[in-house]
Amino acid sequence: MTETSRALDLVLARRSISPRFLVEPTPTTEELTLILRAAAAAPDHKNLKPYRLILIPPERREALALAFREAKAERDPGAPAGEIERAGEKAYRGAMLLAVVLRIVRDHPRVSVTDQMLAAGAAIENMLLAASALGYAGCLRSGHSATSRRVRLALGLANEEELAAFMMLGTPAKAPKPRNDEVPDLLSIWES
Repeated sequence: MTETSRALDLVLARRSISPRFLVEPTPTTEELTLILRAAAAAPDHKNLKPYRLILIPPERREALALAFREAKAERDPGAPAGEIERAGEKAYRGAMLLAVVLRIVRDHPRVSVTDQMLAAGAAIENMLLAASALGYAGCLRSGHSATSRRVRLALGLANEEELAAFMMLGTPAKAPKPRNDEVPDLLSIWES
């Protein structure tokens, strides 16, 4: 098998795994460095790196859970206590948790916001592919917490930053569901 076919097999086989099936072990420090190098290898006009990542270690999950609960209570003041508690439980999903933060330069003279968003998305996909190549799996989750003032404050985001999503990585505890890889609606031909 050639390097090209192995790389293509990796891309075609990558699937997101539910956070509840992402267990220990997680990437080592050296493997996480490789995953970050893969992010940095993504296309990025003018090398702006319009994203950054925050690793949320296990000992900080309770602080994030508190921010999630406060965000839920702030967003829905009449929410039952059970719903507020469930909002906090999301902080414990996935064996390794990273916050994906966008640092978009809104008035860049040469690089549009769209280009920067695409660069961030390519970096995320490169990270997920690198994790897969190392034997791990991952997924992204966003939702109301990603736009919450309370969660932004807890993570120490700057005014110009946005919390795009949370990336969860770990060892897959079960095989992913098969995906339909048909692509009939992805390509059209421009005709006069």
